[in-house]
Amino acid sequence: MKKIILAQVLTTKGKTEFSGLYDKHGNAVTVDVERDSSGVSLIVWQDEQKKQHFDCGISEEEIQRTCAMFDDCGDCPLKEYCESEALKQN
Repeated sequence: MKKIILAQVLTTKGKTEFSGLYDKHGNAVTVDVERDSSGVSLIVWQDEQKKQHFDCGISEEEIQRTCAMFDDCGDCPLKEYCESEALKQN
């Protein structure tokens, strides 16, 4: 069951920030809702200082072997690990 924790209508130009929220990995995120002349924007961003490293629990050699077994990253069970590593390097 999903619960609505807050409902707000933006009737004028402005920005509202929500903190105390987390992504599916438990990392803290901030959500900005902004209304301007072009419409309404929803932005979810992660605080780099609080960002946690995703650990898949296996060695680098095993990671490489697992990746080599899949032609498409979308089917690989380590997809989230690889994505978190790519973000960490940027």
